[in-house]
Amino acid sequence: MRHIIYGPPGTGKTHTLLEHIESFLESTPPDQIGYFTFSKNAAGEGKQRAVDKFKLSYDDLPYFQTLHSFCFNQLGINKNQVMQPKHYRELSEKMEIELDFNQKQDEDYDGVFYSTDPYIQMINLARSKELDPIKFYHLANNSKISLNKLEIIVEELERYKEQNGLIDFPDMLEKFLDSGEAPRLRVMFVDEAQDLSLIQWRLVKKIEEKSQDSYISGDDDQAIYKWNGAHVNTFINLEGERTVLDQSQRVPQKPFALANRLIKRVTNRVEKEWLPKQDEGSVQRCNTLHDVNFKQGKWLVLAQANYMLPEIGNILDEKNLYWQRRNSTPAIKNLYTIIQKWNELRTGVPLPYNDCKKIFNKMSKNWDKKLFKSMIKDGFYDIDTLKEKYGLQTEAEWYEALDELGDQHITKIRKLIDSGEDLTKNPRIKISTIHGVKGNERENVVVTTDLAGAAFDEYQKNSDDMNRLFYVACTRTERNLYIIEPQTRKAYNL
Repeated sequence: MRHIIYGPPGTGKTHTLLEHIESFLESTPPDQIGYFTFSKNAAGEGKQRAVDKFKLSYDDLPYFQTLHSFCFNQLGINKNQVMQPKHYRELSEKMEIELDFNQKQDEDYDGVFYSTDPYIQMINLARSKELDPIKFYHLANNSKISLNKLEIIVEELERYKEQNGLIDFPDMLEKFLDSGEAPRLRVMFVDEAQDLSLIQWRLVKKIEEKSQDSYISGDDDQAIYKWNGAHVNTFINLEGERTVLDQSQRVPQKPFALANRLIKRVTNRVEKEWLPKQDEGSVQRCNTLHDVNFKQGKWLVLAQANYMLPEIGNILDEKNLYWQRRNSTPAIKNLYTIIQKWNELRTGVPLPYNDCKKIFNKMSKNWDKKLFKSMIKDGFYDIDTLKEKYGLQTEAEWYEALDELGDQHITKIRKLIDSGEDLTKNPRIKISTIHGVKGNERENVVVTTDLAGAAFDEYQKNSDDMNRLFYVACTRTERNLYIIEPQTRKAYNL
């Protein structure tokens, strides 16, 4: 029997699935339970809970994994059989067409490489939609891609893979659908089903045919990856026993009311009744980002497009705020670690060679290079020894001694320290695109409303995708929502 679980924001959709899994584990062998997600972290969380509660090993849970990992393992292939950067590089040279083969590893794909090149991505996206790449090119109307170049790459890529016995990312799903054998499972679980592409839906249904029960969970209102092949209509039209999780533990009343107005603009969706938490929260409108007081608490600042983020970062810098972009570690945090080591050294704490080297690398004139090279790499050194034997020439404050930090970083770090920011911790403020922050939440959320040109044009034709996107943005908040008024004429009506 198929069970469909709809989980509006903050209603504990994944938590509910994991509770069902624990219930089945009471009487079901663990290798007869499948738990398929798009995130290694989510699959790992489910696996860890089962391991801890039922004293299992990781090997006892072979079907707790991403869908691509499932196909990869079921087909019995290894990474040497999958297209890697060196293969794209060789293909690029043979065709005399430049491809972007910079390695991209995503946590969802178990380290298997997939190309970031726009042509390769278009080919893969077409295949996720089960379309011929050339036909998809005409449907997509992408002016940045040359049809002639695309035709050559499509033909040569297939020839190269065949000649070298290789497969690429989409091949994993296609080969399993053609020849793979699904395991017989007592029950299968799928999370974030609104993000499945057409070919992934075929995969889920193939596994489901061999399962006695299935639990398919998601939220069509949070389907924001149509551009990446997601086919939300399949989820909307899915038949089965339906359950709506109706109590949010995250979204306060005022942001909830705004978000509900947005999502009701969507023409094709599953109607859901759900409740906010008891806190009233707030929705505040600001003319510009400069008007927001970021001094206390944790924040998300969200924009529709990547190119908008540097300007947001510049404004936060002007306000002497400590921030990071998505999940990247800010350079200042790494630099501050060196500053801390220098401060420890000045107070008499001996440091290992590697820490001394990091300090040395930030000094251009305060350490004799020749004497530094005589240091033993497995030794510990206090400041007196470094001055007497190894060429250190200063005990000054960090902003004078570590001159290679650069004036700009020195000034910025001093201002952040003076403003009370704790540079030993991750920044209080994170900036991201809305797409990049799905699944995250913060006490305070700032949503900018400007749109990229192409996004605005699409919004004018069909507003459903943009309504879902800003619904997701507004439901990231745990307390306060700040709406920045449009700075251009191309903006979302929020």
